[in-house]
Parts: sequence; C-alpha cells; structure tokens
Amino acid sequence: MAGVDCILKLGGSALTQKDQLETLKGASLRKAAAIVAQLRGAGEKRCIVVHGAGSFGHFQAKEHDVCSGTSKESAASESLRRGLCLTRLSVTKLNHLVTEEFVSCGIPAVGISPFGTWKTACKGVSQPGIDAVKDVLEAGYVPVLHGDCVLDSERHCCILSGDTIVEVLAMKFSPKRVIFLTDVSGIYSCPPGTAGARLVDFITVRPDGTMDPAVLTSVRPHDTTGGVSLKLQTAVNIVSHSRGAIPVLICKLDSEAAEKACLTGELKEDEGTKFSFIEA
Repeated sequence: MAGVDCILKLGGSALTQKDQLETLKGASLRKAAAIVAQLRGAGEKRCIVVHGAGSFGHFQAKEHDVCSGTSKESAASESLRRGLCLTRLSVTKLNHLVTEEFVSCGIPAVGISPFGTWKTACKGVSQPGIDAVKDVLEAGYVPVLHGDCVLDSERHCCILSGDTIVEVLAMKFSPKRVIFLTDVSGIYSCPPGTAGARLVDFITVRPDGTMDPAVLTSVRPHDTTGGVSLKLQTAVNIVSHSRGAIPVLICKLDSEAAEKACLTGELKEDEGTKFSFIEA
C-alpha cells in the first residue's frame, strides 16, 4: 500500500498534562489541528494521525495492571476486565476531543479505535487493523487512531502503544515521512533536565538497527507504554526497515519547527531530531 503523504504521531505528553488525570492541553491540541489543516491545504490530503493517551488511560491501566494482562493459564480477573473498560472509556474520551477539534477546523477527521480490529500475541501485533484505515483514507477522510487496550491471545489483553501503531502503519503505507510531535524539542543525549543533556540534531541508523550517537532515556511513573525509549526504537525500526526511504523527525508540538517538519520534512540545527540511514 502506498500513497500516504504523512503519518503524524501526537505525543500524549504534548496533548495532555500527563501527571494530572484526564487533563487536556487545549492550546496544544489547537496547534495540532492547525498543522493538519495546513497539510491538507498544501495538498497533502492523505494523512494519518495517531495520538498517545497521556493522562487519559495511563492512570487506569496502571492501577489495574492492564499492560501486563494475565498468564496464559489464568483467567482474566474482574479487576483486569474493569481496568480494560475504564482505560478504554478514558482513551476514547481523548480521541473524541481530538477528533472534535479537527472537525471544527474543517478537517474531515474520523476517529478509529484499535480495540476489536487490532490484536496482539504476547504484546506483539498479530492482527493489524489496516483495512479500516485504508477504507477511511480512500473515502477522503483523515483517520485518527490512538493508543488503546486490545485483546491478546496469550495474556487476555495488553496496551497497544500509539508508537507501535505508527510503526505498523508506516510499514504498510510507506508514507513520505513520519513526524513525532512531542512535549520536548526532540531526542536528548540523556533525559532532559539532567546534567549534560543536549538535543541530538541527527541520529544515524545502520542496517542492523544500531544508531549513532547512543542516548539514555527514562520512563515516567504512570507511563505504561515505554515512553521515549519506545518512541526512539520505533523511529529506528522505521528508518532501518525502509532503508531510509521513510524519514522520521521528532520535534516539539508547540514550536515553529513543528509546522516546517510536517510540511517539508526538514529541520534546522536545534529544532529537533532527524533520523537518517547509512549503509555501513
């Protein structure tokens, strides 16, 4: 499958106050909607948007250990089932808010929840819900997906990260570029705020998936999907698998660089992080 202009991943921490239950960053969401509207105005109408859950879903998933699911031999507990339901209520609430803002900006956005069409086995994607996304795109709409709980054949259920969804979609649709818009300026040499942390402008990916330079990452207490570490690995996997045909950029949503990255696929020094491929 081909013909997709851009896959845009909106970080949960960029759209929400991640340490405050179900708290939206309204200005950031409006900025994201304006960027998607600009993309369509520039003729890049085949756009897929995936957003993280942020403070919508992570607290409920953490409390009920939805991410771990259960062992193959054990039946799902009532607590686990309740946790899945509460988590889904929360993440779909955010998806409604995101889609509502997009539609108010004239974007023909349609929310698509992975639950029921995407499935996993031991947390690895075993059934991607590609057909629904393809149908929505071909009908002229902008699909808006999100991180979600899904059924797992070995663990009853697990959390399917928006980053993992982006990776699968990139492999299937071969977009011109993949853009991660986050709450920080890009990938840092070590967690932002720690001594010596500096923005890494370029990361080179080798055929074996290793990268240069190496970076250190951290995960927030309520994050059930791997945080920056998973985002970094997702970017590396996309660039490595496509051998550089799909550029990946990471920058801050609330910045001028975000618009340029989405529209041109380019970033200047200190504006974000761009991943490139090298044969040897």
